[in-house]
Amino acid sequence: MKKITAMLIFILISGYLFGQNLFLTGLEILQRIDENEFYRTIEYTGTMTIHINDEVRTKKMTTQAKTDGHKALVEFNNPEDFGTKYLMMDDELWIYFPGEEEVVKISGHMLKEGMMGSDFSYEDALEASKIAEKYNVQIARQDTLNGHVCWVLKLDAKIKDVPYYSREMWVDQELYVPWKEEMFAKSGRLLKEMNVLEIKQFGNRYFPVKSEMVNKLRKNSKTVFELEDIAFDVDLPDDMFSLRYLKH
Repeated sequence: MKKITAMLIFILISGYLFGQNLFLTGLEILQRIDENEFYRTIEYTGTMTIHINDEVRTKKMTTQAKTDGHKALVEFNNPEDFGTKYLMMDDELWIYFPGEEEVVKISGHMLKEGMMGSDFSYEDALEASKIAEKYNVQIARQDTLNGHVCWVLKLDAKIKDVPYYSREMWVDQELYVPWKEEMFAKSGRLLKEMNVLEIKQFGNRYFPVKSEMVNKLRKNSKTVFELEDIAFDVDLPDDMFSLRYLKH
């Protein structure tokens, strides 16, 4: 009798929780994603592994970023690129080349080019604002991806200043993190596909720590981006996000 009672309680609780998920709107799911992935500040070390045909290139970096003012500082420390730095403030980006001791501003269509020859564009790597503020969303269907039950969301841009006109996103129904994302041009052409390979829990937050990006406009190319030593909401002084600090 106790076993039957326990089973009934389990079924009722499961049904209640499942029902809660059923009542979520697409916007509420996007807001739950933003709660996981949006941060006040972040600091991490990263490894970018670029595969082009049979060639493999490895880039290592340290990154500090804060959402207030949309600021990020990236410094590469692998031997080939040692001392190369990127600084983003709002929608502007500068690169410091230590060999030439020169700062170059990147703007316009150049932001869509691959960062350090990778499949991630400068826009991909430095995007930091909430996705719910940039896209209209609808729930297209449910799907199971690599054993994970997911919502499939369709997103259409509601502002002009976005890297991709539309997206399709496979969102884990338990973790509220996308496992897969397809990005499209206004013409409907598939431009890129991103697959999340690993998610870790940080307190109440689930965060992707290893992802693979495939640029559909390049042949035989993919880039794996892995984050380590991640720290959220650390104190980062404003003066480190400046052109003077970039040349430091």
